[in-house]
Amino acid sequence: MSYDSPEQLRAFADEHDVTYDLLSDVDSAVIREFGILNTLIAPEDPEQAAGRSFYGVPFPGVYVTDENGVVTEKFFHRHYASRASAGTIRDTALGEILARHEVPVVELGAEQVKISAFLSDPAMQFETQSTVHVRFELADGLHMYGQPLPDGYIASEVTVPDTPGLRVGAIRYPPTHPREFPLLGVTLNVYEGVVDVAIPVTPDAEVFHRSNPDRPDRVEVPLSVLYQVCSETICYTPRTETLSLTAPFQPLVTPGAPRAR
Repeated sequence: MSYDSPEQLRAFADEHDVTYDLLSDVDSAVIREFGILNTLIAPEDPEQAAGRSFYGVPFPGVYVTDENGVVTEKFFHRHYASRASAGTIRDTALGEILARHEVPVVELGAEQVKISAFLSDPAMQFETQSTVHVRFELADGLHMYGQPLPDGYIASEVTVPDTPGLRVGAIRYPPTHPREFPLLGVTLNVYEGVVDVAIPVTPDAEVFHRSNPDRPDRVEVPLSVLYQVCSETICYTPRTETLSLTAPFQPLVTPGAPRAR
């Protein structure tokens, strides 16, 4: 929904191959009624190159509805250029992670556990937060540990080294479940089966701003994975693995920008 006219929206859709409906709200009446008018922009906001002020635009966001059109989730942001990706919104709204064959993926196989990293989207976009999912698939009868743990145990951990042009958010781990180990006299937090760790990642202006003449067309996300796999009777040697996920980069669509061919 936008304060642009139907003619402007139609021209934008034709230029950028938009296949879904765009809603025109020329006087921002519906935007105000929904309570999403961008109050950070004043009525006296100066006119831009297009000959009009940005006053009247909504806060950028997404409503997720069920099959009956009832809103089930809302995702809103303060600035149009910083938002969650479609894949991140989809997985959050569904409450499950969909590993799709068309997204970038890297895999690492071991005897006790298979590790893979995949992106929530087919590509990454400037100042748009995508999610890298690191998935552990443990063989039957095996487990890994998670925080909190007493001293002497290795908790599973995923980190992203500092990378120019890549902003990393708080890493989200799934809940563990307590498991009693009578021979050790302890109850520890463990993971079993399939374990998904979510890492918010955003290409930022340090490298990917449109003014950078050397802006790359791909985003490299380096990953370091620490884990220790155990059975009921033994623990294998702790391991640190490194992976690198490579994703295509897409610039933001801006006024006057040509469509990517």
